[in-house]
Amino acid sequence: MSTRAAFIDVIVAVAVIGICTSISVAGPGDSTGAQSAAVRDGSHDFDFIYGKWRMPNHRLKKRLAGSHEWDDFITCDEGSSLPGGIGDTDYWKASYWKDFVGVTVRTYDPKTSLWRIYWVDNTFSGGVIQPPVVGKFEGNVGIFEGPDTFNGMPITVRYTWTVNPKGFQASADWEQALNPKRLPIVAKWEQAFSTDKGKTWETNWYNEFIHDDNCTPTP
Repeated sequence: MSTRAAFIDVIVAVAVIGICTSISVAGPGDSTGAQSAAVRDGSHDFDFIYGKWRMPNHRLKKRLAGSHEWDDFITCDEGSSLPGGIGDTDYWKASYWKDFVGVTVRTYDPKTSLWRIYWVDNTFSGGVIQPPVVGKFEGNVGIFEGPDTFNGMPITVRYTWTVNPKGFQASADWEQALNPKRLPIVAKWEQAFSTDKGKTWETNWYNEFIHDDNCTPTP
């Protein structure tokens, strides 16, 4: 199956999940509709993702193991919108794992101003879309959380997005090493795990978005 065909299957699966969730949560007489006028329109929060990107990554080698060793590598990404205002998607390609491709699908609920972010890949997912993280932006920072498991252990996953259309400057050593031309960083993403329902967190992954139409991933 082609990458494009697999992507379409992912979109269909996520759409079905979203429809089923909406039906179970909100019936025709649901009162949340009356409150929708007061909800901020966040439907364009991820518009910055559209286009092609070079992504420096700083990833903890061993998660939830007290590790302080990190791997640094480059990945490539391409983001686009979904039809009808459903949300957006992006393809993520890496050579850190051989021939790795991941797909993110983000769906937006205008009633609550909440985003649901789904992930599936061709290496670790086993054909199963991961449970979504859910949240929204406050200013230029978005926080999204949800339950998952890691090595059979129940955890909470948190994504933190920080956006600056004018561009951040590389400051950490790993950022400067992976961005020697000091190109502007449009957005930053962090992933953290918690084993105590959000009381404490271990941040295990950082990556950044730099415009690049000719990106090549590095191991």
